[in-house]
Amino acid sequence: MDAMADPLVACDGNERVLYLNPAAERLLGWKLMELAGQPFELLVPQRLHAFDGQSFLRYLLRRRRALSGRPVRASLLCRGGPELELEVTVGAAESEGGERITVVLRRTPEFPDYTDEPLERLSSAVRTRALHPASTGERVYQLVFENAPMGLFHFDTTPTLLACNDYFVRLLGSSKRALIGLNLFSLQNESIMTCVREVLEGRHASYEGDYRSITAGKVTPVRVHFAPCLNECGEVEGGVGIVEDVTEQRTAEAERSRLFREAQEAIRVRDDFLTIASHELKTPLTPLSLRLASLERRLERHEPVDPTLLRHARQHLVRLAALINDLLDASRIEAGRLALHFEPTRLDSIVERALTVMDAERGQHRIDYSHPEEPVRIRGDPYRLEQVIANLLENALKYSPGDSTVRVTLDVRGDFALLSVADEGIGIPHDQQEQLFERYFRARNVSVTSYGGLGLGLYISRDIVERHGGRIWVESEVGRGSTFYVALPLLSAASPTPPEPRPPTGSSQQVH
Repeated sequence: MDAMADPLVACDGNERVLYLNPAAERLLGWKLMELAGQPFELLVPQRLHAFDGQSFLRYLLRRRRALSGRPVRASLLCRGGPELELEVTVGAAESEGGERITVVLRRTPEFPDYTDEPLERLSSAVRTRALHPASTGERVYQLVFENAPMGLFHFDTTPTLLACNDYFVRLLGSSKRALIGLNLFSLQNESIMTCVREVLEGRHASYEGDYRSITAGKVTPVRVHFAPCLNECGEVEGGVGIVEDVTEQRTAEAERSRLFREAQEAIRVRDDFLTIASHELKTPLTPLSLRLASLERRLERHEPVDPTLLRHARQHLVRLAALINDLLDASRIEAGRLALHFEPTRLDSIVERALTVMDAERGQHRIDYSHPEEPVRIRGDPYRLEQVIANLLENALKYSPGDSTVRVTLDVRGDFALLSVADEGIGIPHDQQEQLFERYFRARNVSVTSYGGLGLGLYISRDIVERHGGRIWVESEVGRGSTFYVALPLLSAASPTPPEPRPPTGSSQQVH
């Protein structure tokens, strides 16, 4: 029996399963060890448990002689609940262990025979097809059915799946062997079953959503259109379904939604940036206008010019120029046109020039500069690197108490020069530290941290450092200050990996 091609189930006189062969295991989805000792009714739909006053098997045994051994078409349950329409042949015999009932199962043929047996619920459309051999027109229909560029399936009024094309099979990731004979009312998708009921009542229906195949477990986003099949008298004899795979459409819709959200965010960022930019540009313009007006009045009266007015006007002009340069640099970065001019240079000299430039901004701050005794040679753009260092110093001075110390340290780590700028300021929340280097980023909570301006300084600095083959990062704790690190490859380095920060060493000097 193990070698039989036909699925076979053996039961005892109490209709409990004793054995099922490998073919039956494959068909029903059960293993022998799982079904052994279980009632055969476990394989029978609830509506067929008591048929004509008898159990399913006893009814078939009683009808065996009347059917002259011909199999009966009936529904059986696979594991998990789906129903299959099968040809069932039942026999019984006495043995030393008592009565034994043998159940042989077969898939229903393409053109099944038809009788008035109550268990056989073939539609008249299938019956007519069985009585009349396929014509040339039917063969053409079959070719069209099988080669249609969409999933097609046909079911009768029971409703049992009678036919489906290869596209439908591939869509579900299943096989025709598993699908043909499936009872659609045994599906686990209530929306699909509702559509089938609509069709059997003569109405069109549709479904769109994810469908999980009960025969393969595959989930596919689909759109299904259902329509009833009517005979010449207008009677419903079944239904047909057209299935579309909408995976690509759903992906395209998701992509359109993503692009729309990004566009909205870009518009929001642009509007915020224009507001910020207009405010930041007005900040130096207002006092500059007042000081120039004061100077104009003094000159008209031939009064002595106050040097303080000139110095303040110059500072505001420098601030305004810096803001405009940041805007230009950011646009060049976005267009890939920010020019860098590389040459052998000394990083320690660049740091000293940046400290000199920022001396006017120091106020009451103290700057402690520590550096190696030997020159630190790199290959880079001196102007752009000075811009990076000046930006870090400006932030450190701006967001630190007026009498605090800013510590600038230059060190050599293997193949890298490591510069750090540490302040005793308000610090940066951990969740904002990575965002600091993004374009137009401004801290939401300015009472905690406000690396403000246009939100471009650190963005430009990161681009410059990374184009030098280096790395820039920050370590900070709210209320304890921040340390910004810049690692740049030495002139002699090949392709080194930027180091992690560690306490620096080297000589130190105090800048007052």
